[in-house]
Amino acid sequence: MPSKALFIPNRFDKQVVIVTGAESGIGKATATRFAQEGAIVYGLGLRAEIGESWVKEMAGSGLKVNFKVCDLRKSAAIADVVNGIGEANNGIDVVVNNAGTFLFRSVDETTEDEWDNVLDTNLKGVFLVSKYSIPFLRKRGGGSIINIASVHAYATMEKVAAYAASKGAVVALSRQMAIDYTKDKIRVNSVVVGGVDTDMSTAHALAIGKPLDDLGFNSDVTKLGRAAQPYEIAAGITFLASSDASFVIGAPFIIDGGLLTDL
Repeated sequence: MPSKALFIPNRFDKQVVIVTGAESGIGKATATRFAQEGAIVYGLGLRAEIGESWVKEMAGSGLKVNFKVCDLRKSAAIADVVNGIGEANNGIDVVVNNAGTFLFRSVDETTEDEWDNVLDTNLKGVFLVSKYSIPFLRKRGGGSIINIASVHAYATMEKVAAYAASKGAVVALSRQMAIDYTKDKIRVNSVVVGGVDTDMSTAHALAIGKPLDDLGFNSDVTKLGRAAQPYEIAAGITFLASSDASFVIGAPFIIDGGLLTDL
């Protein structure tokens, strides 16, 4: 296991950053790293108790972060929270659309309500948070939107119909948004993750009765013999948000341990 990536102090000094799904996993690691690098961070999610616990945890480390309860499937809720953040800070610099959910079902096993929940969370949420954030990124003279996708956009497995559909759409939407908003100096990219050691991956493993390392994360697939740790994904996300990635636009930025390298 590699040691944790070193953060870069003040790389995002006073930049306003929104991270959805910040209560755990990739979202928590990403929001934490932005805070370590000087950003004014707003985590958005549904789990108030967990979110507030993270705020206290960060305060114990001398870092101030904010958590806003928000149903990322609901337009009015998102508009209210994003508008509040943008107006309070005279703009927004970075948006990380990370919130997601998983469903282990084939098409014929999936109810319409289940399908809607996955697509609303994983895709509609990206659309809505971006929609309401873009005017505030324009106000700053540009910025970065990073949408978290998955290798399931390219190569998938049995019984993940809604999830694969949603993540494929996130990659396509990100590419299209890059065309529309580069003129505003807003860079839009997606991050294509493979197996990551998160609560969602563990739930997937339990659903099919396998240990986490048997979900295609072993050495035959990832080349590294393990799942990624959330902080490794956060390192890629913060790179994309930084000026070091100024020429990266509309890219599906793959962080998968080599999972997609083999036919």
